[in-house]
Parts: sequence; C-alpha cells; structure tokens
Amino acid sequence: MKKFYMSLIIIFFATTSAFAKTGISNAEKLELINIVNQQQILSQRISKAYLYVNKTNVSGNADKQLKSALKSFYKTYSTINTSTKSPQIRTIMAYIKKSSNKFNRLVKQPHSKENTKKILDLSADVLAKSKKVATLLKKDLNKNIYEAMEKSNQQQVLAEKIATYCKALELNKDDEVLKQKIKVAIETFAINHKKLMNNKQNSKIISKKLKEVDTIWKTAYPIYEGKASFINSFVFNSTTRISKKMKEISKLYMAMKK
Repeated sequence: MKKFYMSLIIIFFATTSAFAKTGISNAEKLELINIVNQQQILSQRISKAYLYVNKTNVSGNADKQLKSALKSFYKTYSTINTSTKSPQIRTIMAYIKKSSNKFNRLVKQPHSKENTKKILDLSADVLAKSKKVATLLKKDLNKNIYEAMEKSNQQQVLAEKIATYCKALELNKDDEVLKQKIKVAIETFAINHKKLMNNKQNSKIISKKLKEVDTIWKTAYPIYEGKASFINSFVFNSTTRISKKMKEISKLYMAMKK
C-alpha cells in the first residue's frame, strides 16, 4: 500500500512538473496577447506605409515605417510561434510566416490598382488570422483583464486602416467597397474611443493621454471622412500619432490589470 501511495505522489509531482514546463500563466498570456495584437497593427501598418511611400511628401517616413514594420512583423511571428505548443495556433502561425514572405515580395512591386488590392487583401487576411490566435489565448482569461487593453489595441489597428483607406480612395475615388470600409473603420474608432474615455477605471495618466488622442481625432476627423481636402502628410502623421498614443495607453491598461 505504501508503494502504491508513493507511486501516486511521484506521478503527481511528475505531472505537475510537466505542466509547469509547458503551461503559461495569465500574466504571460496577457503579454502574448499584446504581442499578437501588435502583429495585427503591423499587418495594417505595412499596407499603409506601402501606399504612402510612392511619390508623397511623407515618402521618407513611410519608407522607414515600412522597413521597420516588416522586420517587426517577422519578429512577432517568431515570438508567438515559440511561446505556445498549441497545434491550432502553430497552424495559424505557419500561414502568417508565409504571409510575411508575401508582404516582403509585394512591397517591392510597383504601385497599381491590382497591387493595392493584393496588399489590402493580404493585410485583411493576416488581421483575421491574428484575431483567431488572440481568441484562442483569451479562453481562460477573465473578460475584465483584457477588455480595455484590447480596445486600445484595436484603436491602433483602426488608425492604420483609416490612413490606408484614405490613400487607397485617393487612388480609386469610385471604389464603393473602400468607401464603406472607411466608414465602418471611422464609426468603430469613434465608438471605442467613447467607451475608453468613459471607462471609470482610467488612471489620471490614461485619461490625459486619451484626451490627447481626442484632440488629434477631432482635428483630423473631417479629412478622414472626406469632408476636407486630403493631405498625405496630415493623414499619415495624425494616424501615426494616434497609433503611438494608443500603444502607450494599452501598456498602461495591461500594467493595471496584472
């Protein structure tokens, strides 16, 4: 009987040890979700920078942003892929690795309606796949842990999307699909922004940074909507600033929720 209990104890500790090696804490999951969200943002930033790098007054900044985003995109892929043993996530990451290669090939192609569509479609596909990874990681987390962080990350994605759609529409003024997409992006950003501004758990520094975003948003909104003249530098720089501010806010939310 003693041997039986000893065997159970050994099995228990061996199993616990195995789970400790392969398991991932909630804090680690939160960090990983943040990296996955950054990959979503990068997928949109690549397509944005590609469109603005061609004969605009922000070509230099767009080129730097494009090179940095491409490098960071592969880096985030590697981090996510080596941080989980989930077969589902690994399958998705294999697709994202191929997408990284596609991005690298596409950005070297000349600007055209066809290539614009290709890079917009690819960035949309990667965004959807990355969202699936985040959903799989969130399964065991309490909703309150990541909701505000998730919304602030989504705002970064939407800022990049708005800039991309603005430029794509300038190139294809009669594209009704693009008109609808930018309308949805603007409306979603406005809804998220209002919810974040009204979040009672906001710290003073988060509220301050959200007010700074609010100022940029209200100034740029008429241009995004097409009610004021399109200016490459203004759209590119304002959305970059919003994205940067929201990244700072996301980190602050994550620190609060740990």
